[in-house]
Amino acid sequence: MLKNTPNSFGTIAKTFHWIIALGILGMLIVGFIMVDREASPAKMMMYGLHKSTGAVILLLVTLRLGWRLLNPIPQLPSTLKPWHHWIARLSPVALYILMVTMPLSGFVMSDAAGHPVTLYNIYTLPSIFSQDLELSKAARSVHVYTAYMFVAILVLHVSAALYHHYILKTNILRRMLPSWVRLP
Repeated sequence: MLKNTPNSFGTIAKTFHWIIALGILGMLIVGFIMVDREASPAKMMMYGLHKSTGAVILLLVTLRLGWRLLNPIPQLPSTLKPWHHWIARLSPVALYILMVTMPLSGFVMSDAAGHPVTLYNIYTLPSIFSQDLELSKAARSVHVYTAYMFVAILVLHVSAALYHHYILKTNILRRMLPSWVRLP
C-alpha cells in the first residue's frame, strides 16, 4: 500500500519518515562531533558532506510535506484524551519547522560567510547573500539552537511513540513502522 489509509501510513510516507529521521539523526551526531574537531582537511570534508546532506534532507522534507498534504493522515485512536489530539496536531508542525529551519539556517550561515554550498562536489548552489559576517553569526546561532531543540523534540517524539505502544497499547507506533518490523 503506497498511500495512507485512515488507519496507517503508506509505504511512501513511512519511507520518507525513516530516511529523513535517520538522516537528521546522523546530521546531528556529525554536527556535534565536527564542531569540536581541530581544523584539518578531514574537518573540511565533514563540513562539505554535512552541507550536502543537509540540502538533500531539505529537498526530501519538501517532498514529504507535499506528500503529506496530498494524503489523509491516519486517525488517532478514539480512546485518547483531547490533549493527546492537540499534541498530535502540534508535534508535526514543530518538527516541520525544525526540519526546514535547520538546513536553511546552515545555508545562510555558510553563504553569508562566503563559503559556498557544494552538493557532493558536483554542483554549487547559487549564492544568495553577499558576505555579511553578522548575518552568518546570527544564522549560526539559529542553527545551533535549532540543533538543541531538535534533540529535545526527537527525545519527546520517540518517548511518546514508545509510551503509546507499551503503556497505552495503541497502534500509533506500529502504523509508522515498516511492515517487516514486529514489536511485542
